[in-house]
Amino acid sequence: MSFYNTLKKDINAILNKDILKKVYKKEVLNMFQVSEPPKDKFGDVSTNAALVLSKFLKISPNNFADLLIKELKKIKYIEDAKVEGPGFINLSLKKDFWLSELKEVLLKNDKYGESNIGKSEKVIIEFVSANPTGPLHIGHCRGAVYGDVLSNIMKKLGYKVFKEYYINDTGSQIDKLTNSVIYRYNELFNKNKKNIDENLYPGEYLINLAQDLKKKYGSKLLEKNKKNNLTIKDFSLKWILNLIKNDLNLLGVNFDLFYSENNLIKKNKISICLDTLKKNKLIYEGIPEKPKGGDLDEWEPRKQSLFKSTNFGDDADRALQKSDGDYTYFAKDIAYHWDKYKRGFSFMINVWGADHGGYIKRLSSAVKAITNNKVNIIIKTCQLVRVIDKKKALKMSKREGKFISLKKVLDNVGKDVTRFIMLLRKNNEDIDFDLEKITEESKDNPVFYVQYAHARCCSVLREAKNYFNPKEISLNEIKKNDLKNLNDKNEILLIKEVVKWPKIIEDSVHYHEPHRITFFLQSLSSKFHSFWNYGKMDPSKRFINIDNKSLTLSRLSLIYAVRIILSNGLNLLGVKPLNIMK
Repeated sequence: MSFYNTLKKDINAILNKDILKKVYKKEVLNMFQVSEPPKDKFGDVSTNAALVLSKFLKISPNNFADLLIKELKKIKYIEDAKVEGPGFINLSLKKDFWLSELKEVLLKNDKYGESNIGKSEKVIIEFVSANPTGPLHIGHCRGAVYGDVLSNIMKKLGYKVFKEYYINDTGSQIDKLTNSVIYRYNELFNKNKKNIDENLYPGEYLINLAQDLKKKYGSKLLEKNKKNNLTIKDFSLKWILNLIKNDLNLLGVNFDLFYSENNLIKKNKISICLDTLKKNKLIYEGIPEKPKGGDLDEWEPRKQSLFKSTNFGDDADRALQKSDGDYTYFAKDIAYHWDKYKRGFSFMINVWGADHGGYIKRLSSAVKAITNNKVNIIIKTCQLVRVIDKKKALKMSKREGKFISLKKVLDNVGKDVTRFIMLLRKNNEDIDFDLEKITEESKDNPVFYVQYAHARCCSVLREAKNYFNPKEISLNEIKKNDLKNLNDKNEILLIKEVVKWPKIIEDSVHYHEPHRITFFLQSLSSKFHSFWNYGKMDPSKRFINIDNKSLTLSRLSLIYAVRIILSNGLNLLGVKPLNIMK
């Protein structure tokens, strides 16, 4: 648990026992915040408790702050407390507090920052879920990394995370895939007399698929009939899904389950789900409104079964079945999420591409309806990835078969760089994947910058073995050090940065923003590199002082702590910490 939460509990205890004793209620804890001040000059920690709670005593925020500050100064680790503006209280914490937090880092090592905030709650995170009609491209990669890292950090805080990939293996896009493969398969036997139809997938990967189909079946599938088409469809789906799984494995992303939409239909789960909605009088016969945003894919101006989405905050009631009898995507998605609920998940997180943003409200409304508001569903969208090569954005169009495959990116720059870069921006912001910049060995390359900080920590610890007994400077021994020699203001600043780590994880989970990890690692690396440079300018600031063993051991403790946090953060990102930069 972060020290911010520790302080919040201590403030809450003061409010409960003293200041708000007569009017205290348990909701008070969630009404105020304890956070990092916007500027260092405002101290170490800030709270808005006086601002938001003064109404209970019907006094001004500043008068409430005076009462609270009086009690806060009695807490042994608080150095000073001052009121700023309309009731904000800024606190400075004692040096001993920071040293004790640093000691916690050394004692807990890779467990530092873990907690049971999640209380073992089950959460299902569904992400990627790209249609099995072709290989994953660089755009899919962003959602894959986002979902995977979010899963990692939620596990770190005590959630039981289940990762799922939903396979859209039914519908018109699968028919299109099958017809595209049939075209490429016939092409191998010189059976085609015209250029590929614009209604087919043009991707060259289908040529490889068709060649593998020919290897297994020869010319047996050339005759056009239902049985052969089904064989080609099943082979194609398995072939592409295997391609997707291999690419995900290269990216370091694994799933607990690949859930087939086709099985959802075969097991009659859609009709059972819709029957439940009918019993609850949430389905009626009517003509759907024409979509305002131009989303006409599933709109038909005829009388049909509609779900009362507007009862739950949606803009319009939604169609559930097409004129050919097939279920709409919406009907399938309702049943899929109902099945998640039936499997014991009342907390669901979906990670979608930016083009699905308009679909969020309708699905959320359906999940509320089918589960009687018993499910907490959060839907996050990931914006576009622009690939930059030689300062020019590469144009991509999956429809035209022009896209940059995930495998090509991984072959060129590797898993670690790819994963890190995908979290350099908040998920709802576009991101540039600059192929030149990410291969530079400079501070402008954020991956290199963080990896270099970790490698520098390791190099200091290796060098120390030349002057001291290796056992004496091992982590097991060094964590027994009392750290009393860490007095320099830059050492304290670095400690303060290191011990923010638990708060960073907590906020990343609370806001579902794993990019906060990469931001923090860059900030910590910057402060560490600056500290390193002080030693170059002033020999007394160097980490290793062979004439002062006690000082050296204290500084090595700080080095260990920085390395621990960098390593912990990189591991959560799925990036291997490097001990030596080649």
